[in-house]
Amino acid sequence: MRYGFEGSWNRLKPALPGRSLTYILFLILHSSLFTLHSLAQPGTWHLHPSYRSAQTVAAVQNRIYCASENGFFSYDPTANEATRLSRDDGFSETGVSQLAYLADQKRLLIGYRSGTLDLLTVSDAGEPVDVKTITLIRDATQITGSKRIHLLTRTGTDAYLACDFGIVVLDVTKTEIRDTYRNIGPNGTSVAVYATAFANDSIYAATSRGLLAARFAPSVNLAFFGSWKTVPLPPGAPVRSVVGVGNQVYVAVPGQGVAQRQGGRWVVIQSIPAITGLLPTATEWVATAPDQLLRPSGGLLQNALVGEPKEIVEAAGSFWVADSLSGLLRITGTTVQAVSPDGPASDVFQQLASVGPMAQMLALPGGFTDELKPLRRRRGFDRFQQGRWQNVLTTSLPTDFSTAVYNPTDQRTYLGSFGGGLWSYSGENPPEVVNRALANISSLTVDPNGELWLATPSLNVGQTTVSVRRKTGQFDPFTPSRGDVQQLLIADNGFVWMRLSPANGGGMQVFDPATNRTRLLYDQLGEGGLPDRNVRAMVRDRDGLIWVGTDNGVAVFDNPMAVFTGTVTAYRPIFDRNRLLSGESVTALAVDGGNRKWIGTVNGLYLFNEDGTVLIDHFTSQNSPLPSSQIRALAIEPTNGEVFIATTSGLVSYGGTASEPVPVFAGITIFPNPVRPDFGGLVSVRGLVENTVVKIMDAGGQLVYETRSQGGMATWNLRDYRGRAAETGIYFVFAVTADGKEGLAGKLAVVR
Repeated sequence: MRYGFEGSWNRLKPALPGRSLTYILFLILHSSLFTLHSLAQPGTWHLHPSYRSAQTVAAVQNRIYCASENGFFSYDPTANEATRLSRDDGFSETGVSQLAYLADQKRLLIGYRSGTLDLLTVSDAGEPVDVKTITLIRDATQITGSKRIHLLTRTGTDAYLACDFGIVVLDVTKTEIRDTYRNIGPNGTSVAVYATAFANDSIYAATSRGLLAARFAPSVNLAFFGSWKTVPLPPGAPVRSVVGVGNQVYVAVPGQGVAQRQGGRWVVIQSIPAITGLLPTATEWVATAPDQLLRPSGGLLQNALVGEPKEIVEAAGSFWVADSLSGLLRITGTTVQAVSPDGPASDVFQQLASVGPMAQMLALPGGFTDELKPLRRRRGFDRFQQGRWQNVLTTSLPTDFSTAVYNPTDQRTYLGSFGGGLWSYSGENPPEVVNRALANISSLTVDPNGELWLATPSLNVGQTTVSVRRKTGQFDPFTPSRGDVQQLLIADNGFVWMRLSPANGGGMQVFDPATNRTRLLYDQLGEGGLPDRNVRAMVRDRDGLIWVGTDNGVAVFDNPMAVFTGTVTAYRPIFDRNRLLSGESVTALAVDGGNRKWIGTVNGLYLFNEDGTVLIDHFTSQNSPLPSSQIRALAIEPTNGEVFIATTSGLVSYGGTASEPVPVFAGITIFPNPVRPDFGGLVSVRGLVENTVVKIMDAGGQLVYETRSQGGMATWNLRDYRGRAAETGIYFVFAVTADGKEGLAGKLAVVR
């Protein structure tokens, strides 16, 4: 047996008495050999929100706080540093919709889309100290529907919260809800309130039923709809914003400019024909137009970074803009700087792809609906590598990438787009066009010979819908019997499996390019036996079996080579005495290095064992950091086993406990190493061959733990067979092949 680590057990054991344990731990703690921060920690979650969709901003002492649709962060202007904030820092939820600083109390009020309120006490420098949470709005059973908090307007000791169900009055000194105004629309109808403003002796509310106003006085019952009157607006004026500044009220009038309420009528006081909105600051209004911000004194800024401003504050000699396209902007004079943390450009992705040997994950914005139309259009795609996100742009024209695959033969990533053809990407230079003529590409895959297969869906009979790009660069066309191909998969024997559009009858077809045979598979016994014709996902596992996700659970084709002979009926794994996920719509499938099945549905994410009979984990938005239980796409980075999950409300990743096995031992990685006192997760051993036996021994030579690898990874929960926590010391890790002929050894330091 050989060991690929510095020193075997026999060489290390005698050295222990001659050196103090403290000295040995010191050496390991300061050795870069044992620190690999880029690895995903098994069993832990990582949020990947877009910080560009900024919605709200607040100046808090010496810091700026900003929230996007799913992200939250603070920015230190002096240090030019952004700090990400999340539930791990004590905040209640994700989905911040409103920030407002209560300067006299040094507290930041944080409103969420759910109706939850956090009151964050800050230090003199604006750093978080502690959080108090108010859930009265969120938990109010008498309020149905959305409880989103849109905007906060403060007067005296009261904060008026504009919500999707009405107005909530919060006493900020007593930290209690003093009143709620619901059903204040005409004749007592329910209205959503987007903003409130105070001017003269009145309170104004921009609502889903127009602009409402009431006299603001102690004698007026604002909870009574009769106290509120509809204020006529200029033709085409928006009702989602109303601004009160200097005891005057203003609105934006499309095509005209800023209008002020004077003597019971609206007067345009500043002409801005291209006006798109109106924002309040502490001292003035700011109008928005394409690439522009304007204020009463004239122009403030004209810059292409200004996309869709949502809020603006002035602090530290700069204007700070929450822009839903560009993130947090710092405007100093005529200089504009985007200062949001790095992250994907969007929270909505239709496909994920793990590409290349350098642990790259691509998040693709484009996709095909059942009608074979794109869901959205954007420039480029997002790449995650070594813990950082980068938005990779193509040209000035939108390119809606919908699929990607890595070809190890030429070491390039190929991307298919809707309307932009086929592209290739090396990871260094911008993507390059390979073939513009292939307009709409729904799927790409690479066969064992290193040749690229493409699906170009069409409902026209006889049109080429599948092509292969040979190594020479030549494209060879094929015309299967059905052309509405949404996904391609190459079986071990070279047959091409295709997922078909549910909008055109659904089902699947298998194509043999050697003979041009095609077989359609549906839900009839003997003709596929699918649980449902609507097929949403398809994947080949490590044993060559084809797993299929439908609107009625999962099916498996366990003999793909015999698909053209006789009857074909997929089998359905049995779990908990039922067909696997029967009745659930399965939207995404992925196979990890241990051949375990990750299954995304509209009701959460499941992890099953290799044959689908044992449930290992079930994650939902209620029991995990998933921003939504509706899963859109899955992809697993093979080297470290990190599982990326695209939901309808954002992107997250999970440190998996399985990775792709290596073909032969070359060296093992133990992470984290050393284990520090505050660590409570799983230690992972990586770089293993299939079915490796891993033994962990203490310094006295006693066996502490033994397990087998899941693919190329094994994990230890830092407890022995009796459940006792590992004590401070040096532990030795032995990894041995299943036949016992090869092995590696490593050291692990545990500090408690």
